[in-house]
Amino acid sequence: MLDFDGTLVSRDILDVVCGIVGKEAESDQLNREFHAGQRSGVQVLVDRINFLKGVTQAQIDAKLQEEPYLMPHARELMAYLNEQGIVSILNSGNIVPVLRSYQKILGITHIVGSEPIIEGSAIQGITEDRCAGSIAKFEGAKRILDSLGIAASETAAIGDSPADRPALEFAGLSIAINPKGGVESAADYVISDLAEAVGILQKEGS
Repeated sequence: MLDFDGTLVSRDILDVVCGIVGKEAESDQLNREFHAGQRSGVQVLVDRINFLKGVTQAQIDAKLQEEPYLMPHARELMAYLNEQGIVSILNSGNIVPVLRSYQKILGITHIVGSEPIIEGSAIQGITEDRCAGSIAKFEGAKRILDSLGIAASETAAIGDSPADRPALEFAGLSIAINPKGGVESAADYVISDLAEAVGILQKEGS
């Protein structure tokens, strides 16, 4: 199980995608208000996603092909997982169209994220019940693991924030990268670069 923002990517990608409609600064401001405790996280997420009304998957793909803002050695980590035949699940609060772009870029097996309303090929907006918070994104990943018959002891999780705690506490092997909010207390390993994750996975799998 892989977190997204701060784990696989170095920028807030929702801000980047809001730039398609000229709303990157507004998205960033809403995010700052959330981190300052001025607004609820779910409402801020809804407002930011609603900036994207009319945006298509093709537009998102094109924007992120220009610059995917990958963390150092993200490609190497995913190449290792794919070479070893390891199932990967990208679980995030970000929207599924964004996660689909990274699924193509990195060869990720499964994605779990917030599900905007889409008509034709265009995003129409989102409601609170369609947003994937920390519990929802973990539960989505857990359903995939259950469907594949993969036990907790056979699972590794990588994340960076308190929203990743449910996944880190569940997994047989847990890795916190550049941790925030004390989430390192739920991790077996703490790293600063995804290259270290490859070494840990090789060691633990041997």
